[in-house]
Amino acid sequence: MVGLHSQHGTSLLPGRKESAAAELPGITLRNGFRFRQGQEQFLLRLASALRKGEVNHLGVFVPGYGKTITALSSFVIAHALGVAQKLVVFVPRGNLRDQYADPKELTRVFHSIGAPAFSYCVADSERVFLKNLHTQIIITTYQYASGRGGHKALHAFCEAAPCMFVFDEVHHLSDEGLWASKLSEFASACSVALSGTPMRSDNKTLFGVPFEVRNNNGQKEQYYVALHEVSLRDAHQEGKILKRVDAHVIDYKIKMTRTDTGEMVEMSLAQMTDISKSKSDIDAFLARKKLRFHDVYLQSLLMPAFDRFAEKRRALREERSKSGATSGFRDHQMLVIAMSNKHAASILEFVQDRFPGIRSARIGQDVPEQERLKLLDDYRNGHVDVMVQVDMIGEGTDIKPISIIVKADLVRAFSKTMQQIFRGMRYFDGFSEEANVCDIYAANDSGVVHILEWISNEEQLGIKMKQVRLLDEIVERATPVQQESMWELTDVQHKGTETHSLELFPDFSRSQSAAQQPAMQKVVDVAAREQELRQECANLASKLSYILKSAGRTVEVSVIHAEAKRRFAKAQEQMSIPELTKKRDWLSHCIAMRRMV
Repeated sequence: MVGLHSQHGTSLLPGRKESAAAELPGITLRNGFRFRQGQEQFLLRLASALRKGEVNHLGVFVPGYGKTITALSSFVIAHALGVAQKLVVFVPRGNLRDQYADPKELTRVFHSIGAPAFSYCVADSERVFLKNLHTQIIITTYQYASGRGGHKALHAFCEAAPCMFVFDEVHHLSDEGLWASKLSEFASACSVALSGTPMRSDNKTLFGVPFEVRNNNGQKEQYYVALHEVSLRDAHQEGKILKRVDAHVIDYKIKMTRTDTGEMVEMSLAQMTDISKSKSDIDAFLARKKLRFHDVYLQSLLMPAFDRFAEKRRALREERSKSGATSGFRDHQMLVIAMSNKHAASILEFVQDRFPGIRSARIGQDVPEQERLKLLDDYRNGHVDVMVQVDMIGEGTDIKPISIIVKADLVRAFSKTMQQIFRGMRYFDGFSEEANVCDIYAANDSGVVHILEWISNEEQLGIKMKQVRLLDEIVERATPVQQESMWELTDVQHKGTETHSLELFPDFSRSQSAAQQPAMQKVVDVAAREQELRQECANLASKLSYILKSAGRTVEVSVIHAEAKRRFAKAQEQMSIPELTKKRDWLSHCIAMRRMV
């Protein structure tokens, strides 16, 4: 659990000190423990809402912020107010269940907040807790609660006394799914839903999450309503919660040949993504899939990641050497996200062939469970440097030294990508401030830059729950497996790499570099500058289309270019440098306003 010791938390809001905690029923802080600012705000609002009889609530907290202690403290408040006598915590994974079920940490939590030492039980066998219906806290998984035996047993438990429910990582819990239908049969006095990304890539409404209906240009849309949200900016301003993020985006030039006619086309990966907006476009999907096994793809994506990995490790060792530190050393670690078990095996072979000195391994559903658990434990303890995996390291896997992520899968959905990125964003006290940077490497069809740019905006995170928020969802879900493409991927070349240093938190400054000093003015290559501006305009138009569609207004890139042609009376290829500059500025203004102006 996070934030249980006073040195891991942050102080209360300025001027509030102990008085704020005194307003929380059942809670008396001890031994110097303090809630983080966002935790305190959520709990204060929860206490007020419960007093008013409002029973279903949502808290949005970035990973690493301390959802566990927030959940347990919420129950202490509900218990003190007489709203609930028992607590049932539902989680999507067994490792998350175990986060709530460490007896030493539970003791420490309840002692630190001045609460009674409640009894608890991990519910994965009805034989245990059915015999002890007086147990005050049950910790279980959505899967167990939905199974025949578990559902019957938990139903009996919930009928025995008023229960508070905590739905952890609630983005797993669609209101149309089996889990939700089973959970809705349990009696509850109140509930708290918790997530860092309370949304789903399939746009389904979440179970147990309060929402409101708003009128948007004549259309009724649902928005979630949180008691309190802790954004990335909020977390970083408190300090020592999240790493900074640098994204390195690799583009490719690919050649495809039609097998029946011999027709050949060449395009960049960015261009293919732009022209293929339909998630059911099988040609684009299979090209992306085949690309990920190509040697050029692996070379261009993995080599710079490993160069950066070596650089970070070298700098850390030099820093340790200067400080004379000899104990408790943890080095940087890397996480590689593959699209399938076969792909993971191919990547691991590439890594072991070129970097034999680095301890690397892979885990996936095809790896026997005991071996998989052993490898994951080795990785968690720093005995494996690089782990290649397929959706096996998710919420609840807290490995803070992960500071490089290679995203080699096909996932482009917002919530899923965010959860992937969060695996490397947790702040690690064993690194210096300067070393607490997560480097993300991805191909230019991953959407990762758009997502990180979206995060960096200071917009309220009131995400529409039913509307399509991102174009780039998981393509496999809509692609029939039996279909085949007439196009064959015949050649791949590395086209270029862009690095995006996303300063999500401007108050957190880095030391100045030479790049920040006044630069020498250079002569302008007109042809090159025109090309640069045309590319900038193309990128901005794509970004504007993406933003408008995320807001519910379907505007294709071609429509944006047509509007620019009408406005400036020229097609883009006919524009001069000043005209292209005006078009670029107009597009930038549209992006800032989030509409065409």
